[in-house]
Amino acid sequence: MSRRRFSDQVVFVTGGSSGLGADTCELFIQEGAKVFVTDILERDIIKRLGADNACFHTCDVSNPEDCENAIKACVEKYGRLDVLFHNGARLPPLGDVVQHDVKAFQDIISTNLNGLFYLSRVAIPQMREQGKGNIIATASISGLGGDYGLSSYNAAKAGTVNLVRSMAIQHAKEGIRINSVCPGYMLTPMTQAMQDSAELGEEFKKVIPMGRGADPKEIGRAVLFLASDDASYITGHALTVDGGTMAHTGFPQYTNFLGSG
Repeated sequence: MSRRRFSDQVVFVTGGSSGLGADTCELFIQEGAKVFVTDILERDIIKRLGADNACFHTCDVSNPEDCENAIKACVEKYGRLDVLFHNGARLPPLGDVVQHDVKAFQDIISTNLNGLFYLSRVAIPQMREQGKGNIIATASISGLGGDYGLSSYNAAKAGTVNLVRSMAIQHAKEGIRINSVCPGYMLTPMTQAMQDSAELGEEFKKVIPMGRGADPKEIGRAVLFLASDDASYITGHALTVDGGTMAHTGFPQYTNFLGSG
């Protein structure tokens, strides 16, 4: 028997029409939520989710007016806002900081980090009025460590982790919990180029102790946990869901070279 932890709750999702966002919308609906899906493109998401359970609103999270209008539209349609899941994101072109185009760097920061700020400053007053609410942001293990060639993405995701912490302590006594989820390598449309490289796939198998990338629903279930009363005493937390990647020091597997002792 499936759980119904979000019956009568309204969930606002950015980047919700594909990948992790779409799968998480589906999980929320399975547990009784009404979902207000936002993204740049609709991509037939309402056909997938069902019009009785969800609606779609175009929103560019790098635009503060779009964010404000979308939050207000959600509250106007459903009368409340219980969960904000900021998942909208972009990957940058690969290269070091010398090679990184200035406008591209700014765009990555604006989408991945600033969007959380734009949305939260409008959502928090609504949640405060209700006396309760949850905000979850998709950060990344790339916000906890550095990657080759992903400087803007690393900066944006690290900013997300710490903006979440700052907001969490500020609003904890108002009944609003704010957390981030930090996925490792995920098998989504955004990582398709990585998936298409057999050589890179072998490298991922070496560095991920579980030896595979995550199904988006595995990350989505962590989002639902953080948004639910099961996590009622958790706020300001960055939850890694990475197949053990961050548990590894990065040093070689000694037993391959020195024996097992």
